[in-house]
Amino acid sequence: MKALFTAIFCIFFGANVIPAEPDKDALKKLAAHIGKTFWSPPEKRLVRATTYQKGKDGSGSRKNISNSTISLRYATAKEAGTLAVPHWLPRGSMVKIQTQQGVYAYIASDNGGDVDNRKAAHSSGKTIEQRGATVLDFCAPKQLWPDFIIVEIYYYAGKVPFDKLSLEDQKTLFAYAMEYVTKRE
Repeated sequence: MKALFTAIFCIFFGANVIPAEPDKDALKKLAAHIGKTFWSPPEKRLVRATTYQKGKDGSGSRKNISNSTISLRYATAKEAGTLAVPHWLPRGSMVKIQTQQGVYAYIASDNGGDVDNRKAAHSSGKTIEQRGATVLDFCAPKQLWPDFIIVEIYYYAGKVPFDKLSLEDQKTLFAYAMEYVTKRE
């Protein structure tokens, strides 16, 4: 019975499933398509790390999902999550964040006015650096880090813009993100 349920679940919801580990052939295909360098070397930056929760259907409760082909997702120890970023940070960029529960990777898959206007940093920042911090909005069930935290940003460096990648290529990039982050530890 459990196997039947799993099979039905995969049939109906398989389009949004991102494997925990990337398929090596898919990774080679992606590298041939966008180049061997997916992300730049990391840049450390103080950010105001806010969170939002995905909707019940997994597609997201955010209204501004632009050209979304990857549904909103929470990060796990093996899979990258999604985040909304300011306009200057390219979609497809990766952010590595340290928590007490471990390291998580997030892929910039959306942008929006709330992160651009930095209201969260202005209103809650206690120092000049905090009030000037970039706001990143992580898709997470709860906040596992302090409001202001130093993260590592890996700018998307693919030759093809992230939003022009096929759904399969985007899934491969998400699947590879956590592996990439743990290799750099």
